[in-house]
Amino acid sequence: MKKLLLVVSLISAFTLVKAQQDPQFTQNYFNRLFYNPAVAGSSGTICGDLFARHQWVGFDGKPETYLFNAQMPFTDPWLGQNHGVGLSVLSDKLGQESTFGLKLAYAYKLPFTVSGGTISAGFTLGMINKSIGNDWNAVQDYYQDQSIPDAGTSDMAFDMDFGLYYTIPNKLYFGISATHLNQATMEDDGTVDNFTNTQTGTSTLNYGNAMHLYVMAGYEQQVFDPKIILKPNFMLRTDAVSASFDLGVLVEYNKMFWGGVSYRLQDAISPMAGVKYTFPGSGVSGGTLKFGYSYDVTTSLLRQHSSGTHELMLGYCFGITPAVKPQGHRTVIWL
Repeated sequence: MKKLLLVVSLISAFTLVKAQQDPQFTQNYFNRLFYNPAVAGSSGTICGDLFARHQWVGFDGKPETYLFNAQMPFTDPWLGQNHGVGLSVLSDKLGQESTFGLKLAYAYKLPFTVSGGTISAGFTLGMINKSIGNDWNAVQDYYQDQSIPDAGTSDMAFDMDFGLYYTIPNKLYFGISATHLNQATMEDDGTVDNFTNTQTGTSTLNYGNAMHLYVMAGYEQQVFDPKIILKPNFMLRTDAVSASFDLGVLVEYNKMFWGGVSYRLQDAISPMAGVKYTFPGSGVSGGTLKFGYSYDVTTSLLRQHSSGTHELMLGYCFGITPAVKPQGHRTVIWL
């Protein structure tokens, strides 16, 4: 734990600012797959998680983000059990800009017998669609932006991520990943009117995906009572132009309730809480249902105009029931 806190202290010494094209979330502890494909299948269970985030409530055209993640381990008859697959579906809207993303993840896992941990390498292949509409006005008496075609614009591109992830179950995790490795460019042509609406012309709108780097880590430590688990965690993200840094801590009680707080440098302080319940039985019916909520208290100058950010998380995980291997029997005649 001392090593983790040292890393956190060193990183927080740098001056970081809010950044990037990728949408941000507050409950990052439960949302590692979206940023790092090597996380796929690491829980050893089949999991689905849904996130809904409404940012900067009070702003017209505020960011609204919805994300669904699913993951599971799987067994290959020839290569063994050390595999994981995942799926992420994203819908993100900011003003007149809309983003839809779909990506499939694969991870290969290599266990370390001595430490009891597992190191994984993973990648995602997917698509991203960017749309810019012309129906959202920033101010009164606003004339159309000449860089945006009259009918708006939309284009789709191939997307690819890569990540490495090390974890010791119920103890620690560390991951590093890069998204948008191919740095695809989306563009679309269309006609536009000038500001006097008497002439028309052609506009080409280009949107490039910048590569983003993510570093994440977390630790679990029992404190005071076996039922109380402390979970410090952090995430650093940068696109080499700007960066942001989240430092958080969760306290879990009796494997059922949790509460905590996260701090995003120069942006927000975010209290959060949640509950989970494990149903009796096995398989799908014997899974664990979890619900979490966080509220971002804006600390930047935007606090004068925003009433904060709400984020909900709903998830369900269940174990995989091993298939019973059929047993062959010979007749008495051939014994």
